[in-house]
Order: sequence, then C-alpha cells, then structure tokens
Amino acid sequence: MMVRAASDTIRSGWNLSSRHAGFLLFLVVATSGPVLGRLSIDDGHLVITTPVAKLLDGEQPLLDIPLSSNVLIDVGTHRESTFLQRLRSDPKAWVIAFEPDYLHYAHHLVNHAHPRLILINAAVGNSSRGWSTLYRWAYAGEEWRFNSGAKTQMGSLLQADPRKHLAAHETMQVAVVSLTDILAVLPDRVQILKIDVQGADLEVVKSAGTELKRVDRIVMEIPNDTPRPVYSGQHTRKETEEYLQHLGFRHERCWAISGAEHDCVYARSEAWIELPSQAQCFPSNRTLRLFDRWRATIDYICSTKQYPCESDTQPEVKMLWIETLCCGKIVSEYSCFGRKRRPSYETCCLAPYLTSIGYPKPGIIAGITPL
Repeated sequence: MMVRAASDTIRSGWNLSSRHAGFLLFLVVATSGPVLGRLSIDDGHLVITTPVAKLLDGEQPLLDIPLSSNVLIDVGTHRESTFLQRLRSDPKAWVIAFEPDYLHYAHHLVNHAHPRLILINAAVGNSSRGWSTLYRWAYAGEEWRFNSGAKTQMGSLLQADPRKHLAAHETMQVAVVSLTDILAVLPDRVQILKIDVQGADLEVVKSAGTELKRVDRIVMEIPNDTPRPVYSGQHTRKETEEYLQHLGFRHERCWAISGAEHDCVYARSEAWIELPSQAQCFPSNRTLRLFDRWRATIDYICSTKQYPCESDTQPEVKMLWIETLCCGKIVSEYSCFGRKRRPSYETCCLAPYLTSIGYPKPGIIAGITPL
C-alpha cells in the first residue's frame, strides 16, 4: 500500500525516453526526500520513481557529487546495500545503488536510507531496449515470500537452468541502464564496482564499455562451473576471468558464499594487492597439527549446534576449521601463523583484507564466518 500510494503521489526521477529504437536515459528532476516508487509506464515511456541527489540543469545534467568523493557502485542491493557500513565510517563515501525488484527497493528505502546513497529502481546491463524481464525464482515446492529466507528471494534477468528445480513465481518488466550511462555522470574514479545480479554479472561489466577503465576494483559473483551454473546462458568462471584480464583486472581474492558460487575481487594493476596463497597461510602440516590440538574445542562448538558442522575430517574440512578459528581470533595469532612475516592475520584473513580495500562486510568483520 505504501509503495502504491507514493507511486501515485510522486511522478519524478529517471525517465527513459524513446528517442530511438531503444530508450535514452536522462535525469529529469530531484526529489526532496525518500520516495517509495516502482517502475511504471506513462505514455509509452518507462518511468522510475526514485530519490536522487540534487541535479544540475543543462543539456548534460550531472549528479552533484563532490569530485573528491570516494565513489562506490552497488549493482543488485537486494534488501540492504553492501556499502552501508562504509557510508557510516567514511564521510567522503557516496554510493550509487541499483535494485530492480521494487519490493526490495522499497524495503531498502524505508529501512536503510542514507543522504549519500542514491538508490535507483532499475537493472544494469545491456540497455539497447531500455527494459528487460525480471524473474522471481524460488526452488520447487517453495513459495516466493518477501520476508522468508534468501533462497526464496532470488531475482534474475536470466532463465534458470531446468535441472536446478527453480520455478518463476512472478515476472515483471524492469528498466535497464548501462554502466556507460551511469559512469558518464559520476566523478572520474570509482573505487569499487560491486555486482550481484544472479548470473548476469559479466553483462553488467560489459555494459561499461571503455568507461570501465575508470573503475579500480570489481567485486562480483563467480559461478562454480561444476556443478552446472544455476542460470541458463550464465558465463563460466573461465570466460569471466579472461574478459577481466583482457581489460587489465587481476584476480586478488575469492571467498565461498555457497556451493554454487564465490565472491571474487579483481583489481587494476595499480590497486592490486599481492596476497599469500591459502597453502602459504594454512600449510597442511600445520593445519593437521592444529586440528588435533583443538579437536576438543571443535567438538564443543559442534555440540552447541550454532553452526552446520561437517561430520567428516577430510583435509579440506580441517583446513576450513583452522582458517575459521584463526581468522575469527578464537585462537592465538602466533599459533596460527608462526613467526613468518608474509602469512599473517592481516594478509591471510578475509576481514582485515576487506577492510583494507574499503569493502567491510559486517558479519565477516565481526568474525562471524560460516563453517
């Protein structure tokens, strides 16, 4: 009801005009405060109602963001932008965020509005048509419920692989803008481009064209190629990394977020950080020794049933336990990393690494790492 009422009351934001076969993106007017809105169609034009920063008048309007700002782009915010903590800790940070699902968009505006976060109800990618179909996916037998678990809240511009037992509970037409258009109205450098769009991540990168040279780091979801990717037409990890390498981005670090995908960071050479490998951080001989030493602690943690503990003791499971205990600072840093300078808590563990690049994730920073 709140979304509908606001949409009926306020008709402003980003307008997509049909000047040619596709749609031309241009900024129209600024609103004075948070607006709850969604995609609608007026006189053949797609209109997104959204709060935006003050705009400058002229033939080429610009977002009025200070040139000295630390600009961050969040494509696929879901219900909460990854950069909220960065906004609270960095007074120079500005976030341009995109969320095509109007329910998640409205939830974010109500619960996480910030004066330096510009949230736009649109998808990012190939904007030749100006719009696309968004599918709300849920696993077979599950309903798509807004306040339920993450597995029933998936939205993608891609069709799901038929073998993944996913069902589209709803489809909607959403506006699509390109990164080229977005970067054209931003200050010169973008510190981090974060992408989480359920399988279409590489299409977002490609939509930047030559403007991608203005981005220092990309954080994006990378699929595990085995088992098969969740979505039909989803690019493989090899295809994604070859494309990024061709554009001058080097792999920096990955971490698992599910059995199907990883979050990975790619940086330009001038921003890239050389990090020790996992084998250097947690060598097998030390891992086995520490696992045996801390077995009683591990058994106790499992007995509390706060974590989904693995029942077997395969080498990779032991390494995961030791990494979790060391990086969660549950055991001493000296016991974990010894006397060597390069492998250390700062270089091996995810929390200090993410903080160092300006990408703090609250759960990880607090040491709450899933086992």
